[in-house]
Parts: sequence; structure tokens; C-alpha cells
Amino acid sequence: FRRGYLAPALRRLNPENAQGEYYLTDVIEVLRRTGHSIVGVRGDDPTEAMGVNDRAQLARAEAVLRARINERWMREGVSMTDPERTYVDASVELEPDVRLLPNVMLEGRTVIGAGSVVGPDCRLVDTIVGDDVIISQTVARETEIGDRATIGPFVSMRAGTRVAADAHVGTFVETKNADIGEGAKVPHLAYIGDAEIGPRANIGAGTITANYDGREKHRTKVGADAKTGSNTVLVAP
Repeated sequence: FRRGYLAPALRRLNPENAQGEYYLTDVIEVLRRTGHSIVGVRGDDPTEAMGVNDRAQLARAEAVLRARINERWMREGVSMTDPERTYVDASVELEPDVRLLPNVMLEGRTVIGAGSVVGPDCRLVDTIVGDDVIISQTVARETEIGDRATIGPFVSMRAGTRVAADAHVGTFVETKNADIGEGAKVPHLAYIGDAEIGPRANIGAGTITANYDGREKHRTKVGADAKTGSNTVLVAP
């Protein structure tokens, strides 16, 4: 449709039919009655005219669109081990030589830098990933990950997490509103929330931050090159 014709025609539709529904196809009759020409166009791709009337048909339409998106990225230099199990939103940006392993979901304003490997089993939402990063078995939302960082396996990164270059987070680690410094390590079995971890610091297994005093959140700060032992509770302030 020409956009200028479509909006007025939509306002003239009514649901006077057996289903009680508004039919977009009725716009053709509305335009014809008002003197506009109707032209038939041959379509070579039958999926262009797929109908979506229920959740099953919606899933089939989404599969077609997903295949188109994945085809585009692979043509532009992104590797996908199994495209049928790779889910990339239309709003996502991928650099060349990114490699996506099976069961990866990239959503929202996510950006993946050149040479990074994501997967298997990752969901990244509104997350910025630098170059040459390795991420596996990870869920991240509103997170920034610096170049050459390694994340996972089995990591949950909540909003406000920032991981600097060459840092490592995982295995079985949760972060939230935390700054992980350059080259720092949070290797396993830790919760780091509302915290600043200095460059090259090493957080021992079983370490957690306890920042809530019953009324307010306080921020934990660990300096550069610091090391914590296993089973440590860091209480702020």
C-alpha cells in the first residue's frame, strides 16, 4: 500500500463478519470503491503471503524471518554452528568473524565484537560484548563485557555489570551492578553485587558481597591485586 492511502482506509474497516474481526484485506475493496487502481503482483516466494491467525502460524512466520536474519549475518562473515538453533533479533549487531554456537539467543540492543565466540546455551539481552570474548552457558542482561574477557560456564550477569578487558567470570557466579576490573578473576561459586573489584584482583571460591543493612544498599570495594580466601563474606560499608 501507499502509506498515505492505507491509514484512511483502515479507519473505514468494520468487524461485520462471522468472526467479528477486522480484515486487512478489506482495505483493497475500500480503495477500489474510492476510485484507486488495484494492481496484482506475482510473488516468487510463497512465504511472503503467510497468514498468522494463531500461535502455531506465528511460530512458522518467525522461523522464516529468523532464517532470513541468520542468512544475512552468515553472508557477512558470522559463523553459526547450527542456524536453526540460533536466535538473533533484528536489532542485534554482529561484527565479522563472530562465532555463534547452538542455543544462543541475542536480544534487544546486543552488540557482539569481532572474533568473539558465544555459546553454547547463552541468552544475552541489551548486552555489549567486545572483541575476542569467549562466553559459554551464560545469561546476561544490560551488561558490558570488555575485550578478551572469558565468561562462564554457568554465569548469571544482571543489570549494571561491567567486566573490563582480560577479566574472567565463572563458573557458577552471579553478578549485579558490579565493576570487574581489568584482568580480575571471579572464578567460581561467588556472588558479586553492588561492588567494585580492582584490576588483577582474585576472588576466592564461595565469596559473596553482603551490602544490605536492612535499610540501604552499600557498595563493596576490593582493591587492585587483592586476593580473598574461600568462603568469605564481604560486608559493606
